[in-house]
Amino acid sequence: MLQVIQILGALAILAAFVLAQAGRLRPDSLAYLLLNLTGSVVLALLAYIEEQWGFLLLEGVWVYSLSNVYRASIRGLGGSLGRGQALRISMGAFSLSRILPGGGAAGSIFAARAIVARGNPVPRTVASMLISWLVSMCTLALVVGIGTASGLPEGRVDPAHLVGPALVFTVLLVAGTAVVAALRVPRLRARVAKGLSAVGSRLGVSAEPGDWELQAKTRVPVRRLLPLMGWAALSWIVDAAALWVMFLGFGVRLHPAVLLVGYGLANLINALPELTPGWLGVLESALAVTYAALGVPGGVAAMAVLSYRLVSYWLPVAVGVGPALAMLRGNVSAANERHADRELEAVA
Repeated sequence: MLQVIQILGALAILAAFVLAQAGRLRPDSLAYLLLNLTGSVVLALLAYIEEQWGFLLLEGVWVYSLSNVYRASIRGLGGSLGRGQALRISMGAFSLSRILPGGGAAGSIFAARAIVARGNPVPRTVASMLISWLVSMCTLALVVGIGTASGLPEGRVDPAHLVGPALVFTVLLVAGTAVVAALRVPRLRARVAKGLSAVGSRLGVSAEPGDWELQAKTRVPVRRLLPLMGWAALSWIVDAAALWVMFLGFGVRLHPAVLLVGYGLANLINALPELTPGWLGVLESALAVTYAALGVPGGVAAMAVLSYRLVSYWLPVAVGVGPALAMLRGNVSAANERHADRELEAVA
């Protein structure tokens, strides 16, 4: 019976996506949001009923660490963001990125506007989000690379599996260094600032070219980004651990190297421009095929990956849709914001 309910919950979500792609349902319509919310809540409740406590605990830690990636990034650049604010913004952005066509971009724009609304300048906010993405992806490459290397002495993985994370880390590092070097050239910096001002005005996060240029000239000490690196590493590790726990529930104890090879591949795909919201369908297939190629029985790999994605994908959506709608409609009062922040500060 529970499997039937689980299928119905998944079908509600898929129906919303298919109808939106076919032009039969607007992504901002109430029916679209209700279909996604209903499916998300059903899948989240099933995880609770089936007592997947270890998995749910790890996903909870992942949700909290993800919000602190936003917070650590803006604070590293001299901005401010409370824990409660960061949690609501990160969950709202995550939810929108999973249920709206064009997912990642929609979530990023939502997060940028929300952070700006908390009193942070537009250039600083955009810079913090770009830096957080770069640092997070470099951290993922390091985590996957170190984990993969741990399996080499035992022959658990092939040395060729190190090429991917090493290449990603190198490309990102070179690209980041090149951008920083380019921004030190006054003429290039002025052109970039003018372009960002024009793009930002179209996206509702406008600022004068002089403000963009001033932010581009501001140097950020590496030590101020250390908390961001720490939270990014924690978010990747606990999410990968949640996947490991799910495989364990199906009777498969994955070696950390095998776990991280598949996990790293999937999340590197997740960083690319999306063909579907959150790479729904594509990422599951890539994960299942990769683990099957690494020796996990195909049926077990498919079931474990689908179970992991149903909860890790839709549980945060169920949590974040409410805050996202409240922020979009401007229904969150300053008093409620401060009260929630004090509560989270006390818990932390």
